Amino acid sequence: MHYALQHLEKVLETVSEKLRTMTESELRAAAASYNPVHLHDETDTEENTIQTSDDLMPNNANIVYEKPKLEESFWWRENVQLDKYDISLIGFSKGCVVLNQFLYEFHYLKTLTPDDQTSMGIVSRIKDMYWLDGGHSGGKNTWITSRPLLETLTRLGIRVHVHVTPYQIQDDRRPWIKKEEKLFSDILRRLGAPVDRSVHFENVCPNLFIHFDVINVFKDREIEKKASQKNVVK
Repeated sequence: MHYALQHLEKVLETVSEKLRTMTESELRAAAASYNPVHLHDETDTEENTIQTSDDLMPNNANIVYEKPKLEESFWWRENVQLDKYDISLIGFSKGCVVLNQFLYEFHYLKTLTPDDQTSMGIVSRIKDMYWLDGGHSGGKNTWITSRPLLETLTRLGIRVHVHVTPYQIQDDRRPWIKKEEKLFSDILRRLGAPVDRSVHFENVCPNLFIHFDVINVFKDREIEKKASQKNVVK
């Protein structure tokens, strides 16, 4: 029942091993070939194409993609063990169902198989979980509203971050998303969980562009947060 947790741990172990064994030239080649995911691809069908006309774009829309800069030295990768570091889990849109699966596995692990310690190591390193405008085409369970599952999440002390836009929570065709998200956030708050909830583009008409742009808002906020933390340390 801990398949998602086991998969996460295996992925981190595999990536760590790959980083340790790649040559510097391979790392540089991988960085040079880096291509970010764009909002529109030539293969997109008309119905999947994201409208980016001026009337849909929020005023602060500014998408800039930069290739990562590699340091001259690669000493950092020699003993890298990603599965031993603190972990932040981030889900966007339909990908948030993976985060929901983790909540089921947390509960199963902590309440139904308390003596099974095989996955507790990875669970103890999960410090933050980010739900970025979660949603899917199903008729329910976009957000977890089961109190027992949320009680388990609260006891784990994982920081919960909710970022939503009108694209999901003001969709008249899927009204359950707004109701479930409100329940999810409200129950966690009442339980005393560390919850940070943000609604972005509140005054913008729901559209697919703001749904994707929440990623940029989230990224900018995290960069600012890291920068402020560094200033405090100094």
